[in-house]
Amino acid sequence: MRMRALLMVGENRLEMADIAIPERPANWALVRVRASALGLFHQQMAAGMIDTGGLPRILGHEVVGEIVEADSPATPPPGSLVVADAVVGCGVCEWCVRGSESICPWMRHLGIDLDGGFADYALVPESNVFPLAADTPLDEAVMLSSALPAAVHGMRRSGVGAGTRMVLSGVGSIGFTVCQVARAMGATKIVAADVAADHLAAVAPWADATVDVSGLSPAESAEALREALGAPHGADLAFEASGHPSSVDTVLHAARPGGTVLLMGIVHGSATLHFDDFLFDCIKRELNIIATFGFTRADFLLGNALYESGALDLRPLIGPTVPLEGVPEALAAIAADGTGGKRQIVQVAGD
Repeated sequence: MRMRALLMVGENRLEMADIAIPERPANWALVRVRASALGLFHQQMAAGMIDTGGLPRILGHEVVGEIVEADSPATPPPGSLVVADAVVGCGVCEWCVRGSESICPWMRHLGIDLDGGFADYALVPESNVFPLAADTPLDEAVMLSSALPAAVHGMRRSGVGAGTRMVLSGVGSIGFTVCQVARAMGATKIVAADVAADHLAAVAPWADATVDVSGLSPAESAEALREALGAPHGADLAFEASGHPSSVDTVLHAARPGGTVLLMGIVHGSATLHFDDFLFDCIKRELNIIATFGFTRADFLLGNALYESGALDLRPLIGPTVPLEGVPEALAAIAADGTGGKRQIVQVAGD
């Protein structure tokens, strides 16, 4: 049997191809892909910024589709709508045993160094598929595959809970989701900062205040965040989601003594955590500086439960829908103009 696939064959070179449906290994499920997603990360992948483990490669780490075939009786039956966790740990090492497969030294990733969802069919470990209600809108289901579990993972690592006062720097699709998840997990006051007015307007319903930090230095931005939070000594949790060095400096100075700084945004290349006085600005303040990367299967369980409860509104994250063959043109547009803080939906199946 054959399938359509969008192959990355070189840097910024993606081509439609007719290829064989891959053979299913034991304990993997064959999934008929119905939808995937498109964002800045995919543009970076296509540009060759991230190692694909060889070419050609089928990109698309968000996979929503229907089970075709599997082995385990615990896997949802054929025809079930599922969302896939793209992180494939080795399953043997101490990190996988702890449930931290996202930092497994032997971890592989669908749509990065394993073939992903930009094709009619995809292979997914049976342990990595999660059932969804049959009437789940596909565009919302796609948000459950990456943006939501990443936000849940970051919030779980941060220790957010009842009474947490939080500032967020960077309101893209992840930052927007972080605000909602933090609120659902108990945060009582949230202040969001960005340099884009449309991003701040989109997140306003889920934040107590927003701050436009355009033209401000990191020290000025941190002061503005503390003032908006009503916490002159700083936030319990300062979350960085933009990946800009100035934003990292902002959250380092926006946290209270003994507070937590959580770094999620990706700063490309070398980076330095800057303190004017390391002893007094960092050590004496006993800052908890934590990084977060990706997500685990446990994050899908919590994220999907929050979504199904109605606690989250994912609609504002959703951008335009493009057909599979329209992905190269859409990626070029993202490279030129950005994403506007949204994830585009890739319609793979024709129905």
